[in-house]
Amino acid sequence: MTPDAELFQRLQDRAEIHALIGQTENLHLDCKTWPAKDEDGQRILAKAFAGFANGDGGVVVVGLESKLAQKSDPDVITGEQPVTDAVAVKARIESLVGELVEPPLRGVRVAAVPEQAGSKAGFVVVHVPRSDGYPARSRKDGHFYIRVASGTFRMEYFQIADMFGKRHRPDLSLFLEASSIEIRQGRPVRVLTLGIENKGRAAAKFPSIRFKMPANLAVDPFGIDGNHGLNLPRRPTEPEWTMFGGGADHLIYPGTVLKITRMEQYLGRRSNNPATGTLEVGFFLELTLIAKLAADEFPEIEDSRTIPEGEWRR
Repeated sequence: MTPDAELFQRLQDRAEIHALIGQTENLHLDCKTWPAKDEDGQRILAKAFAGFANGDGGVVVVGLESKLAQKSDPDVITGEQPVTDAVAVKARIESLVGELVEPPLRGVRVAAVPEQAGSKAGFVVVHVPRSDGYPARSRKDGHFYIRVASGTFRMEYFQIADMFGKRHRPDLSLFLEASSIEIRQGRPVRVLTLGIENKGRAAAKFPSIRFKMPANLAVDPFGIDGNHGLNLPRRPTEPEWTMFGGGADHLIYPGTVLKITRMEQYLGRRSNNPATGTLEVGFFLELTLIAKLAADEFPEIEDSRTIPEGEWRR
């Protein structure tokens, strides 16, 4: 998960928004108050959206006030100014997403966070992912903007020219799913499928994944096809890490999942039959796998997936 996506997920919590007070804005965070005039709101959002799309992606929080402490310093988040109707403002922003910036932005997400339970007042959190296409410009003033450090600035000519020539990029995430429960060598095993998903708009070359193996989990010796085959070769690495990595011939096409191998998860808690002493009920504990993913033109990121607890009965 990218830093901006993780921030958007975290800020859908009232306490997390309040905790921003006293902190500074940064590369992925921009705080705004909602103006009285709709046209002013459109202008503010168009600039912020274009800046994040042309930069590294980010989150706009509507309902927080920020002020410049000293010239050249980042703006400090000084207090809360919740909007009077968070759901209505959320709906208005969603209706504006396709109109404020050109070319239209993809993947923008908007969430309303109430000031307190049952309250209409609250905050609106907007996630603007990084654009993989041509540079975005505000339709309100015609300028191209980019988010740099904690500020949003008009782009220089060379920056615009460079972005018009940039290529689409892959966008990788961890794939992990429970596929079956099998009896192997007399004991129940939950079989998981491990892979890499590409949600981007370009094929991923030289894909790799590495992770530290959680307890009660192991690579299935029979591989992905039941005949010891792997869709990415296993690579030597530090003893505590497991790594799979491919070469130029290993491509993950846009919108597809490369299933690499199967994994074996062993029983955690178990209950025996008092009369016979044999296993009667077992539980596969909740499992979280944290992995690092990388590819050509895709810097290494960390992503995780959680498989819930599962029950096995004899």
